[in-house]
Amino acid sequence: MDEKRRDNSQSGCDWGREFDLQSTQPEPLLVRPHHLLCAVCVRGGCETPPCGKQALQELLDRVWENPYMPLRIVPDLEVTHPHYRDVFEQRGAAPLPDRFEQRFADHVARRRDLEVCRRLHIAQEAVIPAMWVYRMLFNRVPTVADICGEADPPSDKWPSCPHAQAGFYEKIAAGEEPEAPDPDQPEKSTREWGMMRARSRSEMDRVKAEAARSIAEVDHLYIRAQHLMCILCAHHYEEPIVADMLVELRYRMEQEPDIPVTITEGCCMVCDNCAVYDPAQNICYSFQIENQLRDLGILRRLGLVPGATLPAGELYQLVYDRIESVADTCTSGDDPNPAPFWPNCSSAQKPHYEQARQKGVITGNPRQD
Repeated sequence: MDEKRRDNSQSGCDWGREFDLQSTQPEPLLVRPHHLLCAVCVRGGCETPPCGKQALQELLDRVWENPYMPLRIVPDLEVTHPHYRDVFEQRGAAPLPDRFEQRFADHVARRRDLEVCRRLHIAQEAVIPAMWVYRMLFNRVPTVADICGEADPPSDKWPSCPHAQAGFYEKIAAGEEPEAPDPDQPEKSTREWGMMRARSRSEMDRVKAEAARSIAEVDHLYIRAQHLMCILCAHHYEEPIVADMLVELRYRMEQEPDIPVTITEGCCMVCDNCAVYDPAQNICYSFQIENQLRDLGILRRLGLVPGATLPAGELYQLVYDRIESVADTCTSGDDPNPAPFWPNCSSAQKPHYEQARQKGVITGNPRQD
C-alpha cells in the first residue's frame, strides 16, 4: 500500500483533503414508493399494473443487474406545498407545480407512497441499496392487500388496485424455494432475490472447485477479520460447505499452522463461490457494511490493522487470547432492535466459537480457562 496514503489514514479526516470520497455505485434511481410494490407484482406475473409496465421497466432491469443499485425513494409530496388559496381560490400568488391538477387528484397513489415509507421506517428522499429496500419491504409488507386493497369502509373515492387480491406480490414475498431448483438458474429466486439476480448453483460449483484448488496450492492466505471468527464457528463441519470456503481454509491452516495469513478488510478467499458475492465489485450484497464494521471491530480487539500478516497458528492464538465470545464481536451489542442493515449473527447465540477456543482449533493448544 502507498506509504503516503497509509500515513494519512492515521490522521483522522485529514486524508479527505487529499483524496476525494467516491461512490462505487451509479447515481440513485428515483422511485415512487408504491412502484416498489408494483414491480414485485410484475415479477409475480402481473401484466397490467395500474402505472403501466413501462413505468417500472427501468427499476426492474437495473435492480436485476445490480442488487446494490441505490434507490432514492420519492413520494409525490410537491403537490402539498402550494398555499391553499393558490390551490382552491386560484389567487395566483405562486405558480402551481407541473401537472398539478392530475397529480393532486392522485390521492390514492399518494397515500400508498407514504404508507410504504412508513412500513419501511424511512422518510422521503431516503437513498438505500435495492437489496435492503426489498429485504425490508418483504419483512414488513408480506401482503399488499391492506395497502392497495379496498378502503374500510369501501368508497368509490378510494378505489382498490384490481390486482390487490391476485397474489402476484405474495408469490414473491412468501419466500418459497422450488422443490427441484435448476442448477443453471439463480440459486436464490424468492423474496428479495425474486427482484435481483443471484449466482447459479452451477457457477457456484465451478468457482468452488477453482477456489479449493487455489487454497490447497497457494503459499499465502487472505482472510477478512470477520471470517477468522466464522471459520471457528464452522469448526464442527467436516465436509465443505456449498456456499463458502470456510472448511477448506481451516483444513489448510490446521495442516500448515505456519502459513502466513493476511487479514483483509472486505471480501476474501472465503467468499469466491458465495451466491451473494459480486466478484466484479468484490462485495457481499447481503451484509457489506455490517461485515466491514465487524472486520474493523475485530482488528481493534486484536490490536492489528487491515493488511496485518501473521502465521495462522500465531494469529489464532491471538484471537483466543483477546476474544472470549463471538457475542463480543458479531452482535449489535445491547440494542434489542437493530436496524436491518446491522443484524446480529445467527451464530452469536450458539457455542461453536467457544468450543473451538476451548479445543484450540488451528493452534493445537486447548485452553483451560
